[in-house]
Amino acid sequence: MKGKPTCCILLFRHGETANSKEVCFNGHYDVGLSERGQQQFQHWADILKQKNIKAIYSSDLQRTRKSAQIIGKEHGLEPTAYTELRELSFGTWEGMSVSAVESAYPGQMKERMKNVASFQADGGETYPQLQARVVPKYEEIVARHPNDQIAMVCHGGVNRVILSHLLGIPLDKIFRIHQDYAALNIIQYYDKEPVVEYIGNAELFSSQKDEIKTAIQ
Repeated sequence: MKGKPTCCILLFRHGETANSKEVCFNGHYDVGLSERGQQQFQHWADILKQKNIKAIYSSDLQRTRKSAQIIGKEHGLEPTAYTELRELSFGTWEGMSVSAVESAYPGQMKERMKNVASFQADGGETYPQLQARVVPKYEEIVARHPNDQIAMVCHGGVNRVILSHLLGIPLDKIFRIHQDYAALNIIQYYDKEPVVEYIGNAELFSSQKDEIKTAIQ
């Protein structure tokens, strides 16, 4: 038995970034949204405008804040931003493309993919360190809204550590959770037990728009 529905979290990844033409390790690098990234969240704003969203949260980086602001505008809500919800820090790799990292740090990309959970770029974080700062803030936010529907706009790595925590997935398997730009994940609490009811992708608002409207309270 699931119990009584309580808090519902609409957990988004931010929209497409301005430097998305090549895969980059943005981390704490404060890149903005591309025009397409803004359009992605305007689509979400249109879908969500009739929904009862009580609060919106994001990291303090502009790609998540802007995405959250686009949704919040339809509800008269200003997002609350937290440093704890920033993406994994990539240290000296910040803002660099994959090709630039491979050139500057030979062999480290292969090491990173071989040791996903424990790898740490120079001056950066590991995924366990990311989870240790993200999950307490996430749980604090959830506790603040015991019977509300809220939105959170975070980052690919942040969403993965939240979802892996809730689902009991080891951090070395974190990339089994797909998080495209503008992905939506729906986490519904039943009393105090979380159920991950949807893990989505950026194109679902065109192919599954009616389904998503039904899934969201």
